[in-house]
Amino acid sequence: MTSTFLRRGVAVGVLGAAAIAVGLTGCANSGAQESSDDFSLSYPVAENSPYAAMAEKYMKTHKGVTITLNAIPSDSYDNLLRTELQSGNASDVVMATAGSGTPVSLIPLADAGLVSALDGTTADLVGDANRPQFFVDDEMFGQPTDFGVTGTIFDSAAGVTYPTTTDEMLGVCPALNADGVSLYAMAGRVPINAGLTAISLAAGQVYSQDPEWDEKRASGETTFASTSGWQNTLQLILDMQAVGCFQPGAEGAGFEAITGGIGQGASLGAFLPGGVIAQLGPALPDAQLVVEAAPMPTGGAPFIFASSDYALAISAASDRKDAAQAYLNWLAEPEQAQEYAELAGSLPITGIADVDLGGTAYAAVADLLEAGSYTTLPVNVWPPAVFNVLGTDVQALLTGQKDVDQVLADLDAAWTS
Repeated sequence: MTSTFLRRGVAVGVLGAAAIAVGLTGCANSGAQESSDDFSLSYPVAENSPYAAMAEKYMKTHKGVTITLNAIPSDSYDNLLRTELQSGNASDVVMATAGSGTPVSLIPLADAGLVSALDGTTADLVGDANRPQFFVDDEMFGQPTDFGVTGTIFDSAAGVTYPTTTDEMLGVCPALNADGVSLYAMAGRVPINAGLTAISLAAGQVYSQDPEWDEKRASGETTFASTSGWQNTLQLILDMQAVGCFQPGAEGAGFEAITGGIGQGASLGAFLPGGVIAQLGPALPDAQLVVEAAPMPTGGAPFIFASSDYALAISAASDRKDAAQAYLNWLAEPEQAQEYAELAGSLPITGIADVDLGGTAYAAVADLLEAGSYTTLPVNVWPPAVFNVLGTDVQALLTGQKDVDQVLADLDAAWTS
């Protein structure tokens, strides 16, 4: 599975951005570096990349240090990075994802001996709830870069009140259709976006009632098929399709449907991580994109996913571990954490308690964050195959090739495969 649409490379699939490079290009052990303080960094290509910008700042404030930036196309990042790590020629510092849900997630990388344990300097960045996504046997293998919120993004400039319940949503969609507008744009033929749509809707249908559902599934206490909330989630997708909540032909659409739809006013929102706003915003100057919780069942309490989804790790083969660790320590300082978050369109990993979200894109979910009405993004803790199956099966659901029961059975089979 490639996690392009869930990370900093999101804009590449959407906007077709070119690679951004700072300094020289090359691999960690290429011999291009001349100082023991130099190191290399790999990350997915993205326009206005926070990785490139922060590396450039580090070089300006640490005279004589050269960071070799290797910007890898997002659609090949997972496979290429994994291959480089296995071959021992990856960059010294690499972008990884938290937990276990992708081929470049920290836990499988650590288990395979491909990334090194960090020195523990920044261990307090990881809260108790997120330790399983960053630690193995009490050793930290990746440093979280920021705090992300996943729900929906919505164009508040459109003059439409965002529906807070599923009944309101299903009621407003036909009225919008009469004006040639859909509430959501969906890249249905892209498994990542189709899967994220289902997960976002499950926030209200599953996780608001049982925030520990993933742990129960892992222990065998429950299954997708036996959980009414997952049945309701998939049925809700069909109901949304039936009343026009998605744009026509959503099941066969690509990423361009999202930027094109919102940019032209044909769609008002999409199920995406909040950080996408930083990438989409410059391309949509007339939009005022904000983060909203996905509509909840009537009578249900709003709920979102919020967690540290991305990390920087140090390659086990690196001979620049001290230089790499020094950079991670610097990046964790409040000033850098705040700047990184602003560039990434997310929330800072350090000093978030002092951040006023009023007037920002996150204002609508600020109370939920303060109240703790959120849980970890499921992709971080699911086995890698499960999210990929969810994405492909949601498309099959929309095309009528599979029904709800078949999708649920496929998800349970993927979990135990």
